[in-house]
Order: sequence, then C-alpha cells, then structure tokens
Amino acid sequence: MRLLPLAAVAVGYVLGAKAGRERYDQLRAAARGAREAFEASGTRERLDAYGARLEAFADSRAHRPPAA
Repeated sequence: MRLLPLAAVAVGYVLGAKAGRERYDQLRAAARGAREAFEASGTRERLDAYGARLEAFADSRAHRPPAA
C-alpha cells in the first residue's frame, strides 16, 4: 500500500518534467526570435545614439566637459 503514493509522485514528476521542458523550449525559442528581431531592427544603434546625445546633454548641464 505504501508504494502507491510513491508511484503516483514518480509519475507526476516525470509528466511535469516533460511538460516543463516543452514550455522551457517554447520560451527559449520566443526569446531567440525576439533577440533576432531586435538585432535586425537597428534599434540598438538608435538607442546608442540617443544615449550619447543624452550623456552630452547631462554633461552640459553639470558644467563638465564631455567624456572623450
């Protein structure tokens, strides 16, 4: 009688692990697609340029020479 709960836990673990792995693979593929779309969109270059402008503005307001 004590083997039944142990067997139920084992079956639940195996089924949950398989379902968890499938969901992990789905999330990983979605993240990979989002990263590739971000890289292809040129967004990084625009953000870098905006960051440089923002840094120059902040430096001008702080009365410091801009970093080289």
